[in-house]
Amino acid sequence: MAKYILGYDLNDQMSQISYFELNNPVPETVASDAEEERLGIPTVLSKRKGVAQWEFGNAAIKAAQVGTSTKVDKLMSIAASGARIEVEGEAYDATDLLTLFVRRSLSLLTMIMTPAEVECMIITVSSLEGKLVDVVERIAGNLPVPRERIIIQTYEESIYYYLLHQPADLWEKDVTVFDYSGSNLKAYELWMNKATEPVVAFVDRTDFPGIRMPGYMMKEEESLEKADRLDEMILQMSHEYFASRTVGTVFLLGEGFEGGWCKKTLKFMCMGKRVFQGRNMYSKGACYCGRDKIKPCELNRQYVFLGADKLKFNLGLNMIVAGKEQYIAVADAGENWYDQGVTYDIVLGSTRTVPLILTPLDGKGAETIEVDLPGLPDRPPKASRLRLNVSFESEKRLKVEVEDMGFGEFFPSTGKKWQKIIEFD
Repeated sequence: MAKYILGYDLNDQMSQISYFELNNPVPETVASDAEEERLGIPTVLSKRKGVAQWEFGNAAIKAAQVGTSTKVDKLMSIAASGARIEVEGEAYDATDLLTLFVRRSLSLLTMIMTPAEVECMIITVSSLEGKLVDVVERIAGNLPVPRERIIIQTYEESIYYYLLHQPADLWEKDVTVFDYSGSNLKAYELWMNKATEPVVAFVDRTDFPGIRMPGYMMKEEESLEKADRLDEMILQMSHEYFASRTVGTVFLLGEGFEGGWCKKTLKFMCMGKRVFQGRNMYSKGACYCGRDKIKPCELNRQYVFLGADKLKFNLGLNMIVAGKEQYIAVADAGENWYDQGVTYDIVLGSTRTVPLILTPLDGKGAETIEVDLPGLPDRPPKASRLRLNVSFESEKRLKVEVEDMGFGEFFPSTGKKWQKIIEFD
C-alpha cells in the first residue's frame, strides 16, 4: 500500500492542499479547477437555500453569486473569536463549519489516496495564538485521518522546511518571504546561528499593518495611480527593512504581488538579491516537514528549527526501569509545546518529592525542579505509587499534576492531588 504525506495550509482566505508519495522528491498541489491551482481553494462554504446541502470553495462562491445559496466566509476568524454563525435563522458553531470545509476539501484527494494511506498530515496555519490552538485541535480530531498522524504547525516552520529542501545556495545568506495574501503585508525572515551544532534556524515575522491588501485590481487602468502610490509605500518599507539585514534571497507570495504593478519595488529587490514568485510554499513546506518526521535525512541532523512555539529545553526524570536507573524524557526541546504532554505512573524511592530535570538548549547546565508533595502519607521507600501528568499551557508555562494512587491493599490511595505551575524566562 502506498504511503502519502499531506500538507494542508488552512487560512481565512485561500487554503491549499499539497501531497506526495513518501518516496517522491517533490510535492504536488491539488485543485478542482485551474483557478484553484493558481491561488488555492477559497475557504468558503455556502448553504443551499432551504436545503441542508453545502458547497465549498469556488463552487460555493458561484452558487452564492447566482442566488441559490448563502455564502459563509471568514470561518477561521469567527471560530477563533468563539462566535457562532447564523445561516437562514439557524446558528452554527464556526469550528464545526470550518471542520466541514476541511473534510469537503479533502474529498478532492479521493481518486489519489485513502485516509488509511496517509502516513502523516501537517496542518499549517498563520498563527496559533489565543483560541486558535483549540480550534485547530478540534478540527484535527474530526478528520478521516487518525489524530495521532496529524501534526499542527505555524507558517514559520513550514517556511523553514520548504527552504531547507531547496538548493543550499538559496539560503547561504538570510532569506525573506513577503506574504501579500491576507489583510496586510507580512515578512518572514529565515536566519541561522551557524556557531552551534546542529545549526539552529529561526524564522522571524514582521507585520506591516499600514500596507493593507487593496480592494481593487492592479491591472485595471483606473487603478494605476493608486497602484503607483502603493508601490512607493512598499518601496520605502523595503529600503528600511533591508537596511539592517543581509538577505540574499526573496520570495514573494500572494495575489497582492500579481499583475506586475509593483515595478519600482521589484527593481529595488532584484538589486543584489535573487527574487522568486512563490506559490504553495506553506502547504509544500508542510509536506517536507511530514516526510522528515517519518524519514529523517542528513539535513535534519545538521539543522534544527527553533520557533516561538518550540520548547527551548529538554525535560525528563530519572526512573528505575528493570532494576536500572534510566533517564525518561517528558518533553523534547525543539518540539511544539502544544504537542507535548505525558502521563506516567511512578513509584517514589526514599524521596518525598518528584524531581524533574530541565536541560536548556543554550548550553547552561541542567537544573532539578522539585515538585513537593505536602501531606503525602509516611510510607516505606517504593511503597507510594504516583500518577504524574505533565502538560504545557504555553512554551514558557509548564503544569505538573501529581495524584497519590496508593500501593495495593497495604497502602490505599488517599486521593490527594498536587499541582505546580512552573514559568520560564
